[in-house]
Amino acid sequence: MKPFVRLVPLLLLATGACAQAQEVPKELPKDLHGRWSVGAAGSKTQPFDLENVKRQDDGTFAARLTWTTTDPRCILRYQPITGSVTATSLKFESVTPCGEAINAELKPAAAGWVGQATNKATPPVVMALTAK
Repeated sequence: MKPFVRLVPLLLLATGACAQAQEVPKELPKDLHGRWSVGAAGSKTQPFDLENVKRQDDGTFAARLTWTTTDPRCILRYQPITGSVTATSLKFESVTPCGEAINAELKPAAAGWVGQATNKATPPVVMALTAK
């Protein structure tokens, strides 16, 4: 048991190092294509795209957002948006043609980008985001 007890601090240190947030790269990807998912094991999923992503000098980025919804009348198509760039994430918000506000945050991950989006419903719907 003693050798295992000595390994615990090393395991905790290694786990903590892996859990640290990755920084947003200086060069943002030109396009991010992904999916949003809601429900157990992503039972409801739809695509989204951030295209022509361009970092601005003031800590923001500009892009065109396509956000597919289950109601075809509410789909955003090539909507110009401006979002913020932090050290660890890209954040943006938009409103669908049906008036539903979406707030999203994407963070760089080992295999692309991950994050979440919420709407203003009561209670809010939380959507898991994955993109490459």
